[in-house]
Amino acid sequence: MKRFVLLLITAALLGGCVFSISPAPTSVPRPTNTALPLPSDTPAPATATPTLTPSPTPTGTPVYYQVDADDDMFGISLRYGISLDALMTANPTVIPYAMGVGTLLLIPITQTAPAPSSTPAQAGQEIPQPGASLQTDCYRDKTGGVLCFALAVNDTEKDKENVSAKVTLTSEDGEYTRTQTAILPLNLLKAGQSLPLITYFQAPTPEKFSASAVIDFSLPVPENDTRYLSAQPTELEVSCSREKLSCAVSGRVLLSPESAQAGTLWVLVVAYSQDGRVAGIRRWDAQAPAGSAAVPLDFSALVYSAGPEIERVEVFAEARPIQ
Repeated sequence: MKRFVLLLITAALLGGCVFSISPAPTSVPRPTNTALPLPSDTPAPATATPTLTPSPTPTGTPVYYQVDADDDMFGISLRYGISLDALMTANPTVIPYAMGVGTLLLIPITQTAPAPSSTPAQAGQEIPQPGASLQTDCYRDKTGGVLCFALAVNDTEKDKENVSAKVTLTSEDGEYTRTQTAILPLNLLKAGQSLPLITYFQAPTPEKFSASAVIDFSLPVPENDTRYLSAQPTELEVSCSREKLSCAVSGRVLLSPESAQAGTLWVLVVAYSQDGRVAGIRRWDAQAPAGSAAVPLDFSALVYSAGPEIERVEVFAEARPIQ
């Protein structure tokens, strides 16, 4: 069986216009998403465009990263093209949920960076797909790397987990072709739900390219599964920069009575452009205390656009019991 999917992602700015929406109905058996249209008539203070940390140049000496404001381990691992488990193993004394600004992380990269697989996804390959279509949105950053989102649509009647996709990046002249695995920032892809998978192609990459993606793996969630608990985002507020390149999202998460022993809570914010492209994502992690069903958990997260202006955001929550 394929490994449990590891999870994501990008960093950000904040600013301006604020609004709230009413809580969605709470009669949802599993994690719920809430879409938020962004207001466009209230100006907000201009903010600076976030600066991306350059991808590392492999050397024979240890590589360290100094944690900045709003960093998280998942985003750092994605930036350096390593797994979250590898980063946590290399830094056993660092608590992922309590990293302070200035914390030094050892980045376990080798002297020669492993090259991505050059095998393209095979057309017509028989694979368990959670959806018929897979939109792919990629953005080249200032360091020469390319960040790709592949929007997985679960149009079946069953929840899926361990969803992954193969994303292929090809230059216009055909001389550059790379295929990499994209992963979900959550474990669960509910029936009827859409979530972006993510992967990052390390520099150098072509300035002009095309990208495609196909789901290569997923597992149906067993009936009466107890590994996921009901979690409802509510009282959501969004504040965006004037340029709509970053948004601060805050709210509360309500856990159902059976979630009283929740051990882990993830909140995912997905930003979309006006034409429906995935612009960026951000995952907020919390250790949910026992008995939190009676006390809503506050959260706040900053989501940054990797390219286009942010027009709307969606918020998802996933809770799991104490292991």
